[in-house]
Amino acid sequence: MAGLALVSYVLLAYYASILPPDEGKFSVAIALLPYFVVAAVLAWRSRHRVAWLLLCLGIATLTWRYLDAIGDYAAWLYFVQHASGNAIMAMVFGISLGRDSVPLCSRIAAMTHGPLDQRVARYTRNVTQAWTIFFVGMAGTSVVLFAFAPLMLWSVFANLLSLPLVALMFAGEYVVRLRFLPDIKHVTLLEGIRLYRRSLRAAPPPIA
Repeated sequence: MAGLALVSYVLLAYYASILPPDEGKFSVAIALLPYFVVAAVLAWRSRHRVAWLLLCLGIATLTWRYLDAIGDYAAWLYFVQHASGNAIMAMVFGISLGRDSVPLCSRIAAMTHGPLDQRVARYTRNVTQAWTIFFVGMAGTSVVLFAFAPLMLWSVFANLLSLPLVALMFAGEYVVRLRFLPDIKHVTLLEGIRLYRRSLRAAPPPIA
């Protein structure tokens, strides 16, 4: 069900991002919808539920009041959403490569295998570097296409190709891992995503 909802939103976002300027209100509403949904869920779970829900309602009302004005920049809203999202992911992976940090993929692997030997630690560090380069490339491509290509071409890349490219990256890394680390336990794509989410809250693991 979640996968179907995601695909539906991706297709809707593609359609909305290439609408003409006079329909910018609809484009902006679609672009901002996930943020308001997440904000509402977090507010509902908050200790100060009423205060946060009132704040969300106030922001939503203010946004609705100026939706026409914001709609004039609907394409820019989608662009910033896509480019900044990939840039943030590049930072998340890249910062973990610092001298005093544990590479993010090493942290995820340690959740499955425990303390990592040097061979696995070196591989997972390389994978972290590969993901950093991947997301830098995604953000850079988004900037170039938005600046120099027709809006529809940018939208195809940003809304229709981004998720398949991420899935292809996962699949490619899995094939490489089977080749270079055939003797360790391997996790599926969904398991990897769950471990990644857990890794954001976990302390860095030890490396043997």
